[in-house]
Amino acid sequence: MTDRVITWAGLLAKWTEFAQSAAALPKTEAGERLRACVPSIIGLQAITHALAELDALPEDEYALGQDRAEVVIKRHAGEIHGAWGAEPLPEALGELIGDARLALRATREAGVEFRVGDEPLIAEHPGELGAGLVAQGFAGDVYLPAPGVPLFEGCPAGFVRSRTGAKPGKDVLGVVREFLEQTGARVGKGVRVAGMRQAYRQFDFGTGRVRRDLVVSMRSELPGGQPLLVPVVVGGELQPVPLAPPPGFDPGEVKVVFEEGWE
Repeated sequence: MTDRVITWAGLLAKWTEFAQSAAALPKTEAGERLRACVPSIIGLQAITHALAELDALPEDEYALGQDRAEVVIKRHAGEIHGAWGAEPLPEALGELIGDARLALRATREAGVEFRVGDEPLIAEHPGELGAGLVAQGFAGDVYLPAPGVPLFEGCPAGFVRSRTGAKPGKDVLGVVREFLEQTGARVGKGVRVAGMRQAYRQFDFGTGRVRRDLVVSMRSELPGGQPLLVPVVVGGELQPVPLAPPPGFDPGEVKVVFEEGWE
């Protein structure tokens, strides 16, 4: 998740100033509508900020916080739309509602990403790891490298998400990290992210050689290419993982390219 930029005290001062300035709005129909929306505007800003702090809660409270946030967002969005009736909603208010919904979505899609260090990583088949996690009751998602396929510096090497999006337990993260580093590569402790990224190996069809590995958010339109992370566990259910390619597979030197805004 992203670092907090605006402090709660700073936001409180901003909201207080905004509420006071609302009294000076013109006595027009648009002014009255905007004045009626002030509590909902402040409420949406507050819930968006609070959702960024959800990681501080235990997983059971994390899920409860999500449920409450969804109810609050729906209520405030309804009040704003109700105030404007059949009139088009001002762009700023639409963005405010969208930001709150996006913040809630981010809490549900959040996970921990492991990244390849300065040495290439070639993972083994993850079937045993996945079966072990499922047997222990893990109910989230795990994506790991396609077995036998080399990944290069900076490339995502794994993604782990709990059922709710709360930070996965240290035991789960430890098992995944150990699996990724068993061949000598290093991936670190993992980074908390607001959503999964996938890497796509793209080929030059004229020569058949690898052109690049393109890393994109799973929210983006998916590009062409071979996905390098494969689902191992999804929703607590074990997934079939293909076997490694034949021995001797060598993609050559591969450049890892990141979608704008992610690197």
